[in-house]
Amino acid sequence: MINTMNIILLFCFTIILGYLGQLFYSRTKIPDVIWLLLFGIILGPILHLYDPSLFIRLSSLMSILALCIILFDAGINVDIGLFVKMLPTSITVLLFTYPITMLLVGLTLNFFMPDYFDLLQGLLLGSMISGTSTVTTMSIVKTLEDSGLKIDRVKTTLLLESVLTDPIGIITCITLIRMIMMPETSLFEGFKLLFLSFSNSIILGSIIGVVWGAILDRLENRKFNYMLTLAIVFLTYIVSESIGGEGSGALSVLLFGLVITNFEYIASRLEVKKIFKVNKKQLREFHEEITFFIKSFFFVYIGLIISISPEQLFSGLAVSILVLVERWFAGTVSEHILNLSEFESIIIKTTCASGLPALIMSQLPMIYDPNRTFFLHPEIYPNICFIVVLITVIYGALITPSIVFRKIKTITKSLK
Repeated sequence: MINTMNIILLFCFTIILGYLGQLFYSRTKIPDVIWLLLFGIILGPILHLYDPSLFIRLSSLMSILALCIILFDAGINVDIGLFVKMLPTSITVLLFTYPITMLLVGLTLNFFMPDYFDLLQGLLLGSMISGTSTVTTMSIVKTLEDSGLKIDRVKTTLLLESVLTDPIGIITCITLIRMIMMPETSLFEGFKLLFLSFSNSIILGSIIGVVWGAILDRLENRKFNYMLTLAIVFLTYIVSESIGGEGSGALSVLLFGLVITNFEYIASRLEVKKIFKVNKKQLREFHEEITFFIKSFFFVYIGLIISISPEQLFSGLAVSILVLVERWFAGTVSEHILNLSEFESIIIKTTCASGLPALIMSQLPMIYDPNRTFFLHPEIYPNICFIVVLITVIYGALITPSIVFRKIKTITKSLK
């Protein structure tokens, strides 16, 4: 039986802790995600104040809510002019990070944990943790900026990389789940599904974005426009999933957000005379409040449901080290290809933080295969992802700034 008061208390303390976590961050540089995850662990696995089975039953709802909110947030905060300008740089970094990390993690898990992971399932977990989280990446960048560093170019590169890896990771993850649950699907068919999902998502999200932007222009200064927009966000996800197939909704939501806040730029490129205007500032401010709440509660939710064995703890540590080492390799290669400065290179090498998208994706095997027909141990995905997120966030918050500042001192001395 659900204790209503306990659930309300959980919501209250989650919001309070999330708010205090952001205040602590300005002083300690420790991201709020760490406090929220630990809060969930204390309430769930340690003190057993909340029954994890209740929250596991809500996993599908929680994951879709978080997915739509986070990707819409990424879309409305992208400056498409800057996006186009820095896209080649970001894609170069992404290409030397995402697929290689995914492959290394897949092979490693398949070799050392064959009872839990065949190659495809290992690649699946790799697809969850190979990207960088927009929220955690920007928190690392903010720490560096607050110290007086001018990092506009590398900041944009990292932001765009993290924005790109969210939909790529989610669609890759869902495609691999399809291949696991439909063994007859060939690799060619898998890539075909991926391409079709991308195409359908881009077209549908863009069309809905244009139509809704025009409607918002007519509804200017009316109350509750944001709440109405939020309803369209979820409708976009549902319609895209229905038409384009599972996995297409995520990218459609991203494109929807991107189009309604960048239509002036798009229209000028397409030489469209009629330009509608959306109150970007108001939209972003309202959505930031919702994002804060969903993000905070989802981190606590993950802490509540995890139950990590010593073997999984060791695997999570090993995978985290693998991810960090590969990132250093990707940064080194990108430095030579893109002619980055030593300063820019060291930031890219050390900025490797998983976050909310990885935790959302870790829920998908449990959602798609609740009867454990194809995934015998679906709980292993959130357990390992939890460890990777925790380690990479701590590394990014505490180790990255230290390495960057040490590198600056070295460069400064060499110039004297």
